Amino acid sequence: MGLRYSPNNKILRRILYSLVLSCVIYAGPSFGQQPAPPQLDAAALNEFISLASRRASEYTAKFTDITADEDQKIEEYDDKGKLKRQRQIVSKLIVYQSQLDPTVTAEYRYVHAVDGVPLAKREERMVKFYDRLAKSDSVKKELERINRESQRYDLVHSFYGLTVNQGLPLSEKARAAFRFTVAGREQINGRDVIVLQYQQIAQSPELTFKLGSLPSPLKGAEAFYRGRLWLDAETAQLWREVREVTLQLSRLGYPLVIMRQEFEYVSSSFGILTPRRIVAITNSNGRTLAGNVPELMLGGKITFEYSGFHRFEVSAPEATVQPPAKP
Repeated sequence: MGLRYSPNNKILRRILYSLVLSCVIYAGPSFGQQPAPPQLDAAALNEFISLASRRASEYTAKFTDITADEDQKIEEYDDKGKLKRQRQIVSKLIVYQSQLDPTVTAEYRYVHAVDGVPLAKREERMVKFYDRLAKSDSVKKELERINRESQRYDLVHSFYGLTVNQGLPLSEKARAAFRFTVAGREQINGRDVIVLQYQQIAQSPELTFKLGSLPSPLKGAEAFYRGRLWLDAETAQLWREVREVTLQLSRLGYPLVIMRQEFEYVSSSFGILTPRRIVAITNSNGRTLAGNVPELMLGGKITFEYSGFHRFEVSAPEATVQPPAKP
């Protein structure tokens, strides 16, 4: 049976209509090694990073009011490295623009199926959820409700908001805390890309990472970001990123990787590159070796895959929409 809704709930109307649109499926990126180019001088490198920063800002501005099919695979491991639990969640990812502050976007997951089992009455639940969401009296409450609804089937390891921003170290407010160097040149989908390596060299309020309660071998550790960016040599758009969060202890001569995230993007019709695949790994298991030396090991891994993004469209102020086909 079709869903009928009030024309004054604009965001719900646009989302319901979009759910019956077909998605364009993009081919995954192909990577190729190329000879390393001459090093950019400091001025040229800064100019290229500034252009990449503007491209990242364009991504944030344009990556809203769009949707895609999302397949999420969650894996959790025990302290011996054995897979102990996994889950697959099929959703429609909706990039939601706050109705209280249009500069704020969030990921809303309209879950279709969990471990291959379709959810009953999911359309009715979504309508009720948006009714509750419309009653939020602050952005904080609005985002908390979206977060709870989207993550209700997640396991212990859960990531949220990885699609809505691009290139963390390219943020205008955070760039001063990083050192960038040219690591080489490659090709992705036939495009020349410049590979930049980055390392956080100073703490910044823009880069806070909550460590929680650390075990005694890690007491006093500080979190720092590092990674690589694969930037289009012509447009400076981001094709790929590998981002790690490391723990640094003064008594150790090397960092410990507590988290690793891998982002892959593809071309779209929006003038930006959109996510195709995101992998998030947490090394939340650990042990203490001889000499009270800590070692971190795999605890969880989440893989998000996207079929392709399209915008919401509405052709009339009011419409009757058939619910999406059940997976």
